[in-house]
Formats: sequence, structure tokens, C-alpha cells
Amino acid sequence: MTPILTTLYSFGGRFDDGDGPDSRLIARGANLYGTTSAGGAGDCTPGCGTVFVVSPGDERIVYRFVGGRDGATPVAGLIGASGAFFGTTTSGGSKRCDGGCGTVFKVTPDGKERVIYRFEGGRGAVRLAAALTVFDGAFYGTSQFGGFHALECFSGCGTIFRLSTDGKSETTLYRFKGGADGAEPVAGLIAVGGALYGTTEYGGEHTDRCAIGCGTVFRVSKAGAETVIHRFTYHRGTDEGAYPAAGLTLLGGALYGTTGGGGDQKGDGTVFRVSTSGAERVIYEFSRGKKTDGSAPEAALIAVDGILYGTTLRGGTGDAGTIFKMTRDGRETVLYRFTGPPEGAGPNAALIDVNDAFYGVTGRGGVFGEGTVFRLRL
Repeated sequence: MTPILTTLYSFGGRFDDGDGPDSRLIARGANLYGTTSAGGAGDCTPGCGTVFVVSPGDERIVYRFVGGRDGATPVAGLIGASGAFFGTTTSGGSKRCDGGCGTVFKVTPDGKERVIYRFEGGRGAVRLAAALTVFDGAFYGTSQFGGFHALECFSGCGTIFRLSTDGKSETTLYRFKGGADGAEPVAGLIAVGGALYGTTEYGGEHTDRCAIGCGTVFRVSKAGAETVIHRFTYHRGTDEGAYPAAGLTLLGGALYGTTGGGGDQKGDGTVFRVSTSGAERVIYEFSRGKKTDGSAPEAALIAVDGILYGTTLRGGTGDAGTIFKMTRDGRETVLYRFTGPPEGAGPNAALIDVNDAFYGVTGRGGVFGEGTVFRLRL
């Protein structure tokens, strides 16, 4: 059966609507909740971002960020806890950073929002680009900047933090050092066996293809002890990946992830497998040289019935991106190739599986060019 894609909503069809959904959706009953990094209202151009809900036949803005102490630019997805949603903003909050250091917020389905923590910058977290993880009764997360400063990360190399669920207690668990240690964790964490695992987009090995490092996979304990378990080593003549901007997925005792670059000689990205002890292997190299294959897989994979599913930001038909499935040994099938407006383009977030269908977002395309929410039935 041919997969059928339906565009459920195109953003930008009315004043103060959201613009640019960048994150994974979360399902509650028949409703899908998510964030847009722009649009809405506030003192940002073009808008400080929104929380939205798409229900059958309708879309509604749950909350519009206004910038300043309220937070702005939520590029990460939401998590659900205690009947509410929690999320992060990359900017707004404290004025100690230019444009704000970022926040953690709580919002109810009926639109009551409260900032539960404002980051202060300095050696702490700055710019939260990833969703939170609930672990050991607290929120754990990463910041792209802040922490230690190094030659390749002038705004700080990023941090890992722990925050109580009421927002009253925050601890910086680890500050990345750049260089071999890794820099700029832009993805969330995954808990495996009492520890947390994640990726840094840069740092690690410096090669002829990666001037500021090809990225890393790391493990961190609840106490903040960090170990780099793999450094990507993409250079001319190798198939190694580079720039892992997405989080990891556990399947069959191993961790699977994507790199936005590396792989074949055109650098179209890879899917890799890594053990918790650090043994790594590239299982697939994307290549636009295969005409309709995807390129730039920058979102996390999901595992359904032992199969991995994901998206690529580019490649496919007209470079508008793809949805693919992959076996654990690297056999790939492109399920859908986006065609661009009036359909979506640039699927930039992980899929979710709800009632035998996949749901996701595109950051661009749609009727008004400001992104879409879609459903794919196989």
C-alpha cells in the first residue's frame, strides 16, 4: 500500500499565528501539542513563538510568548507532567545575556503559562535548544552555550543541568570544555541504565572536514561525571558521520542516532549505532547521488516494532526532505518524499507514532510557507 500523507494544518494563515514549528509533537487524546519558534506576538521579529494544539479539523494557539522575562523562541518540544506541559525557550528570561539566557516554562492545556526558572548565564546554561528529560524525579537538560569558554566556543561550550520540577532548585552538572571533550549539545538526553546519554554537535576530533570538531556521544552520571564514549572522525576518504544534532534512541540494547553531515563524499549525513561502552558503526550513508534519497537527517529516530523511522531535512523530490524507515542493520526505505508548497517541506523534528499513523512537522512549506503539521499513514 502506498503511504498517504495529509497536511493537517498550514501555519501563517492568520494574524499572530505560529511560524516555523521546529519540534516533536506530543499527543494528548485526539489532540497534538507543539511549539513554533516564531510567530505569535511580543517584542520579537517575527513574533516570540507559540504553543499550539491541532485537533481534528482545527488549530488553536494555546499560548503566545511575549519576550523579555517571559521567554522567547521555543525551538524544543514539550513534555507532559502532572496534567501540564513543560518546555524551554532559547532566549528571554534574565537580561544577563543579550536577548535573554533562556527559560523553563509550564503551560496548561487551557493556556495558563508560568516561567518556573530563568537562567542567569555566566558559567551556567545559556540558550536551551532541547527538550527536557524526566529522570530520577527531576528535569535534566542541555544548553547549547554557557559554561566554559574555549577557542571554538566564544559563548561557552554548553552545559548539562538538573532542575527540580517546581523550578526552585537548579544545578549545573557539567560544563563542556570544547576540544576533545565536545561542544554545543543541542539535543536532549536519554536515560539508560542509571546514566544519561547525549550528543554534542561539535568538538571531539578536529579533521580536514570538521574545523571545530565533528561531534561526540557522551555519558553523564547523576552526579555530573562525564565520559566521551565516541568522537566522530569524518575526513576525506571515510564514511564516518559528523555533526550529530539529534538525540539518541534506544533499541535492542544499543543507541541509534543521526548525523547531519558526513557519510559519503558529499556529506549528506548518516545513521549510526553505538553501544553504551562506545563501540560505534555507521549503518547507513545518505546520498543525494542516489537521486531520490534523503539528505541531512537532523532529527532523532523513533523505534516502532523493532524498526527505526526518521526524517531528512533535505533531499528527495526538489530537495524538500523525506520520511524513511530503516532496519537495525541499515536497510533503508524512503516512505515519502515531500514536494514543497502547498505541501510542507523540510521535516525537521522527530516523528511520533499514534494509532498506527505517524505525525510530524515541517519547518517550511505549506500554503503560506511557514510550516505544517502532517500525518502519514502507511
